[in-house]
Amino acid sequence: MSTYSLTNTNIDIISETIGEFLDSAKVDRKDALRIKFATEETLLNYQEYFGEAQEVTLECHKRFGRPRVLISIACDRFNPFDEKLKQGESSEVLNGVLVNMGLAPNWEYVNGENRITFVPRKKPPSQMEQLLVSIGSAIAIGGACTFLPSDIRATIATYGINPIFDTFMGMLSAIAGPLIFFSVAWGIYSIGDTSTFSTVGKKMMFRFVVMSFLVTVIGCIPILPFFNIVLDGATSFNLFDLYKLILGMVPNNFIAPFVTGNPLHIIFVSIVIGLSMLILGNKTTIAAKLVEQSNYMVNLIMETISKFVPYFIFLSIFGMVIGDNFELLVQGSKILLVTLLAYTIAVAFYVGLVSFRRKVSPFILLKKLSQTFFIAVTTASSSAAFASNMETCERKLGIDKRIVNFGVPLGQIIYMIGGCILFMTAALCMAEVYGVNISPIWLVTALFISVILAIATPPIPGGSLTCYTLLFLQLNIPAEAIPIIIAVEVIMDFVCTAVNLLCLQTELVELAGELDMLDYTKLRKAMK
Repeated sequence: MSTYSLTNTNIDIISETIGEFLDSAKVDRKDALRIKFATEETLLNYQEYFGEAQEVTLECHKRFGRPRVLISIACDRFNPFDEKLKQGESSEVLNGVLVNMGLAPNWEYVNGENRITFVPRKKPPSQMEQLLVSIGSAIAIGGACTFLPSDIRATIATYGINPIFDTFMGMLSAIAGPLIFFSVAWGIYSIGDTSTFSTVGKKMMFRFVVMSFLVTVIGCIPILPFFNIVLDGATSFNLFDLYKLILGMVPNNFIAPFVTGNPLHIIFVSIVIGLSMLILGNKTTIAAKLVEQSNYMVNLIMETISKFVPYFIFLSIFGMVIGDNFELLVQGSKILLVTLLAYTIAVAFYVGLVSFRRKVSPFILLKKLSQTFFIAVTTASSSAAFASNMETCERKLGIDKRIVNFGVPLGQIIYMIGGCILFMTAALCMAEVYGVNISPIWLVTALFISVILAIATPPIPGGSLTCYTLLFLQLNIPAEAIPIIIAVEVIMDFVCTAVNLLCLQTELVELAGELDMLDYTKLRKAMK
């Protein structure tokens, strides 16, 4: 507890003291800045009324673990949030601003003191915490309900859980197609102009797509023996089937893909529309504006739907438990294991490839890649690792700045090796669980869709959820598999993000080497 006069200098000191306290309490930085701003505005209002000689007492403490900032001013009754200021301006404006910030300051007049309390918002639980709570409570409550008669449990599932599940899946199916369509189309148009695709840009895009397929195949082939694959009477792959699959990416009309939910058709249409707008430029201003605004709208809808995912997970797992289908949850552990194995193989391939072709020690290479990798694996955020990624590529790996400036932002959006592999392993596991016959053409179809969806996944909350919906629909996997995959993805998101960035960095090294834009001295120099 400290006492100050209301001079401008002391107001600055109070603001800094509050900032240090909130930082030590690990309050969200934005909320800390907002509280500092609100405090300064409040004290300036008191200064206006009572002068700089007026004393103010500051107390920063925690109550029940929540940080609180208390300002006490012994003077006449004065509520800066409700009463009129001397200038004739309404302090209701300030109050409205603070409320919109989520601060909702509390003012009271007690024992001759104006007391104003600021309480930061509770930090929302992480996605992992929400998932664990949903799964734990579903298993606990569902386990208790297993003692109920079977007819009562059946009634709960039929009239309580199933309708909600069907409604949620219906919403996902409805938004999945438009979400991917507008995301891809707007992403292509946002490139700006066709000149951006220079020799480097074209080669980079080509390698990103080709290597996505290649590395996914290399990572997933060794895990196929872990699955009970039924070849459906076929022992070899028919090239004509591949030919038909490629031609089948072209829809009969532009409306049907959104009705059927065919992801290949949707992405094909979105690419055609996006490239058309990009090539025509200013001639498609109205169409581009429509796509942009529609993209914002579907993103908002998806973000809203994604907030209900924890409840959806709870109901789904609760339904599994009371329906004696608990063994389905065990399949989640299999997905984790085979995905980690596939990731290890993919990373080993890339590190070995770069080490061999660029004549650099794999230990030196891994040490240089480790910083970005550990940031990604602890935060599950490619944005948090962006600065480290840029610095590592240019300063440690010796990649030309031109490639780094273009390749890192683009690669963090579309080069998703971890996502490709996770889509593929999830499809294999769920196909086995639900008895879907896996033929060679099924495997190739799953590969195509997994890679394309990983590239097209919108970078928004719940974006991958819509992709799983389309993936399973195309591969004849029941929608009931979605909750299991959501739980697995939340856990695997940390490793998936790290693998994405590591593969991107090694791929950019290879690209720079082929274009003679690689500083081998920096690449081969050991880190201290």
